[in-house]
Amino acid sequence: MNPYIALTRPGNAVLTAIAVIAGAFIAAGPEIVDYSEEIAICCISAMMLVGGGNALNDYNDRESDKKNHPNRPIPSGQIDAETVLTYSQVLLGGGLVILIFALDNKMPFVIALLGMLTLIAYENGMKAAGIAGNIAVGFMSGAVFLYAGMAVNNPGPTLWMFGLAFLATISREIVKDIQDLEGDQDRRTLPSRIGIPHSLNVAILILLIAIGLSYTAINQFEGNALNAYVGGITLANATMLFGVYNSRNEDYFMGQKNIKQGMGIAMLAFIVAAGLS
Repeated sequence: MNPYIALTRPGNAVLTAIAVIAGAFIAAGPEIVDYSEEIAICCISAMMLVGGGNALNDYNDRESDKKNHPNRPIPSGQIDAETVLTYSQVLLGGGLVILIFALDNKMPFVIALLGMLTLIAYENGMKAAGIAGNIAVGFMSGAVFLYAGMAVNNPGPTLWMFGLAFLATISREIVKDIQDLEGDQDRRTLPSRIGIPHSLNVAILILLIAIGLSYTAINQFEGNALNAYVGGITLANATMLFGVYNSRNEDYFMGQKNIKQGMGIAMLAFIVAAGLS
């Protein structure tokens, strides 16, 4: 693969574009076709921002990647570090510039700017700061839905998905920190500060708040849409609670994976309900 493409981790960039489209559909339903141009612009911008963030990650992790990921573009010698830094800056800046000049609605730019600043802060210190880094990842995960809602001038329906993704991601990140505790000696993670049992309790509490929040969205739907949402979100929450069960039994890999799976099911529940509304 071309090293410039590899730096962006194209799979992640494409998944982000899909999340933008999903968020736009949650917000606009079948009327999404009226915003095809705005959504296309936001997808391109989001892919550039994610690609730039991934390139910045490779730049910041260039020393550890010599051991952990020697085939990545920098440690393998395919491209030098300073070029990668410039490349990341071009992608990040370009992603914002597109939004400024191609959209009359400036709210997607505001959300994208907040996301980019959070990303830069995360890559330059918050990553090693434990719970602050978890919150940053949670915000970036949820912001894509709010960004999409702004693109179609109807952010309201995406607020629930933002909140659910934000909280569930924080919970998942804490479980991942428990899983990686032995290898994270250089990071001030929550498990390293308060221990595994207390950290797991915090993760479970945050997840339970997310689950409670998901049911407050039922007043957005009626009829078949309501039935579809309640059924889908209940399955999503059951999947995330199974992650709690696995984490309680010290299977942290499956625990955090179940939470991620539940988030995906929740997104599908919102999409189906929006389509039936």
